[in-house]
Amino acid sequence: MDIGTDNGTLHGQLLNLYTTTISPDGYISTTTQLSPTNESYVNSSAAIGASSTLLNIAEEVGDFLITYYTPVLVFTGSIGNMLSVLVFCKTKLRKLSSSYYLAALGVSDTCFLVGLFISWLNFVDVNLTNRNIFCQSFTYLSGLCSFLSVWFVVAFTVERFIAVLYPLKRQTMCTVKRAKIVLCGLTVLGGVHSAPFIMFASPQFSERLNTTICDVREEYKVSAMREYGYT
Repeated sequence: MDIGTDNGTLHGQLLNLYTTTISPDGYISTTTQLSPTNESYVNSSAAIGASSTLLNIAEEVGDFLITYYTPVLVFTGSIGNMLSVLVFCKTKLRKLSSSYYLAALGVSDTCFLVGLFISWLNFVDVNLTNRNIFCQSFTYLSGLCSFLSVWFVVAFTVERFIAVLYPLKRQTMCTVKRAKIVLCGLTVLGGVHSAPFIMFASPQFSERLNTTICDVREEYKVSAMREYGYT
């Protein structure tokens, strides 16, 4: 790189910003002018400044939500789910098959919230998920609860579909015994489906964060990137 040429070019661009005129009385006046190149440079600088401000605002909002919103969500959600489970299991509603689906959904959602709260503890320097056994356990729990929450809703929806579309068959098809069988089957299927998380997850050192986090093992990341053609 020719430093002298670059300095001369920069000096020329700076001179283009100003125009000096001498009046008949001998007064010297300087006015500023912007060429199209200089004007685009100023506009680009303004756009970069605005983007940086928006990123800072978004980062502050994200930090606020993680710090305060997550524990409030876990606390209120867990209380609401547990009250729902008590209502569906301890009242006359327990005679309805749909109550079992909703009670199971409340339990799975609560377990997911517990895992979310344990992950949130990392932000207050309580690093439970960064330990070897805890990392795999909490990752497995989160995957299992996510699977069960979705499929419990699907099972409940199918039962309501049958009850509405075939009301005469509801007494024989939508029974408490069948609901228990479906819930047990989905739980076993979810446990098998989430089993690979135990192998994939492990405490990994993050160079970007300069700390140890619970993440996918490096060899599996490399294998996945090769599989999808990213390397």
